[in-house]
Amino acid sequence: MNNLNVGVIGMGKMGILHAGILNSFKDVNLVAISEKESLLASNIKKTLKSINVYSDYEKMFSKEDLDLVYITTPTKFHPDIALSCLNSEINFFVEKPLGISKSDCLELLKKAKDTKIINMVGYCKHYVDTFSKAKEILDSNTLGKPIYFKSNMYVSQLFSKGAGWRYKKEASGGGVLNTLATHLVDLLLWYFGEPKSVSGNSKSYYSQEVEDFVHAYLLFDNNVEGYLDASWSIRNHRLPEISIEIQCENGMLYVNDDYIKYQIDGEEKYITLYKQDLYKGVEIDIGGPEYTLENRHMVNCVNSKKMPETDIQYGYKVQCINDSIYESSEEKRQISINYEVI
Repeated sequence: MNNLNVGVIGMGKMGILHAGILNSFKDVNLVAISEKESLLASNIKKTLKSINVYSDYEKMFSKEDLDLVYITTPTKFHPDIALSCLNSEINFFVEKPLGISKSDCLELLKKAKDTKIINMVGYCKHYVDTFSKAKEILDSNTLGKPIYFKSNMYVSQLFSKGAGWRYKKEASGGGVLNTLATHLVDLLLWYFGEPKSVSGNSKSYYSQEVEDFVHAYLLFDNNVEGYLDASWSIRNHRLPEISIEIQCENGMLYVNDDYIKYQIDGEEKYITLYKQDLYKGVEIDIGGPEYTLENRHMVNCVNSKKMPETDIQYGYKVQCINDSIYESSEEKRQISINYEVI
């Protein structure tokens, strides 16, 4: 099997991270990069002389024989670039979230219906050992059906006016929810299925255009219910941290980035598993093993022509939930979530 020829669009933090990992894979050739910022593009040309650098991704598509493209630009560009990949019949990975709103993604979703182009949205928490183990335990029915949950995602990121595209609604689609806590929304969707309604509330304090705090109560089709709480303006959280506590018919489960613990009714002790206990090793670790596992899964899916679980259809569902939380917060009422692609 020939190596995959891969290009990366957008060389911010995530672009550099993915490019570094992909460049280390023995079955991948990182052949091209598209970067509009001239100074950054110039530095890439000097340091990565074997890789072709373009200012226009469409030109990269026409000049290079690409098997896979990584889209790591600001959020507002995701749908258009992904649509261009579909039109050029190139498999693609797009960083989360899929877009700034679900309406922004409709043309892409319609075009992608029944597509054979392999695509994936970068919800990397599926590859964090603790969260994937929690999914395994829930699916095993060891604890019975989930009943109620409480969850949060906090980081000490913003305590003054923020600078950059993430704090501009037109570029990011929203604040802490759409750019960060979308990971938490993804995990709840993965664990419990589609929520049918939401009551949301948000608050801007440091930011002018986007929210710094968000709270939402979610009711799922299977009658699981609970809340999420998120902020990038909570002190004493140096790194982003997710925690989820789930009450089930026959016990409880608690999971965060570092460990998982659960207890079955009638048993006195909790079973605790730390991430070190679950670690299986990766080819290279840049920024956390979940990114390597995510990229390895994407490469394997392209080689086997198998669609990843977190494809753009899945990413659209996450976007629908995010949009409904925003709508509920603005209208101050419970919102039914509509996943239909109109």
